[in-house]
Amino acid sequence: MLGIDIDVIKGIMFINLEGELSSKTISKLESEINYLIYKQGMHLFVFNFNNLDTIEYGIIETIQNKLVEIFLNCGKVVMCGLSDCNRKLIGVHDRLFFANNERDAFEYLYI
Repeated sequence: MLGIDIDVIKGIMFINLEGELSSKTISKLESEINYLIYKQGMHLFVFNFNNLDTIEYGIIETIQNKLVEIFLNCGKVVMCGLSDCNRKLIGVHDRLFFANNERDAFEYLYI
């Protein structure tokens, strides 16, 4: 089961993920992101992976696809709580930042 908690603070969309991120639960995250990008016009995202129990092997590719959609819509992303291995899998982009916690996101994103 995947829990998604969404908050907006100072124009930045904070998405806190809890539980298990797997091929069965990723569609819920994808639909939330699609709604926020295409219906709400959001551009600044913080994804918090600190409270996830597991990330299934291969899910990082799906996350990369969503990141590309955000970047194509002139968005910026901060990812919190990812392991070094997952950070390397996601790669480097000028609109992507990594942080240890949500508070550090304000160093990278602002309106």
